[in-house]
Amino acid sequence: MDDSVSQFFVSVGRLCTDARLAGLTVCLRAQDGGEWIGVPEPPPETEAEDELDQTGYRDVVSVDGVEVRLSDVIEASIRRPEPARPERPRS
Repeated sequence: MDDSVSQFFVSVGRLCTDARLAGLTVCLRAQDGGEWIGVPEPPPETEAEDELDQTGYRDVVSVDGVEVRLSDVIEASIRRPEPARPERPRS
């Protein structure tokens, strides 16, 4: 696998890990057109045979309980949370 492709998968893994810590929503799009939106689980780390091309991750990431092959992801984004609405003073 090309180094830039491997780096993409590492970046997606880090994005999911960081988003999970803050409870942020990510959007993952796969090469078949599938799209998953939700709070992700960090991809499982491994150095075994199921490692995705020496990325340190297994070839899976979970978004709101749905497992997606990390190697199928072609686009990843993070969504800013809605700002808290200020409470109006009571009259």
